[in-house]
Amino acid sequence: MDFTLDSHQEAVLEAVGTLLSRHSGPARLHDLGGDEPGYDHDLDKRLAEAGFLDVAEPLSTCRLDAALVLEALSGSLASSAAGWRLLVLPTLDVDVEGPVAVVTESHSGPARFAADADALVVIGDDRVRLVRPDRPIPRVRSRLGWPVGEVTGLSEGGALDGAPAAAVRSWARVAVATEMVGAMQFALDITVRHVSDRRQFDRAIGSFQAVQHGLAECSVAVDGARWLALEAAFTGSASTAAAALTQASEASKLIFRRTHQYHGAMGFTREYDLHLATLRLLALRSEAESFGRPAAACAHEHWGI
Repeated sequence: MDFTLDSHQEAVLEAVGTLLSRHSGPARLHDLGGDEPGYDHDLDKRLAEAGFLDVAEPLSTCRLDAALVLEALSGSLASSAAGWRLLVLPTLDVDVEGPVAVVTESHSGPARFAADADALVVIGDDRVRLVRPDRPIPRVRSRLGWPVGEVTGLSEGGALDGAPAAAVRSWARVAVATEMVGAMQFALDITVRHVSDRRQFDRAIGSFQAVQHGLAECSVAVDGARWLALEAAFTGSASTAAAALTQASEASKLIFRRTHQYHGAMGFTREYDLHLATLRLLALRSEAESFGRPAAACAHEHWGI
């Protein structure tokens, strides 16, 4: 894998970064409701018009550009289901105009974006269904950073002939891992700024060696998760997807603990932006488990156990 982005990828990142700087970020999320936001349909429209939601070709096995766009979206705290469209829908090659939610057949309870979704991708052991709700899915309150709907008793039907359930599940893992990377990077960046500005004993707390070592460990963990997620998006490998989600899930625990430790109680206040990213990590880690425990999936994909 080449770790250097080519000129096309750099141009994609620059363009999507410009769009997100104007129409996403913490201020936009606060406008939508903060840690209980509404869905950002305006951002989805702008992304679609600019062509960013269709950067992965249908049925393609390499979706690196899509993963780069998704990481940028997650790092800007976008309230958008674009990740499913970017990395999961190309496996199915189906036509869905609006937001999509992804759940397993055994799922019953809260699901990201379900109340706003035009369609739900339902992953079973050996089949995939595309369910278009015939009635509104109830919205439930959640402080985990996204709009959430209560999914119960999904109607039968909508089976997609020949849709590879294992591949859809694998790409869902890549999407969740990539979203984790974006949220972790946001949390790490805001923490670095905080420890550079916050002073104790007439010194920035970031000058203390224990803090520096802790943040260096966080940086290594995030980079490891990033490169594994991008490799999974590049290769389309199920084993790499499971490894990427395992690494991202473990890294998220470290990032959550360290970033809040260095912020103190301020990190959990609604007025401060750190929790907008770290509470998302809790939701993403739970979602990762819904597709099968990441570490168990990693062991199965690598060694068949």
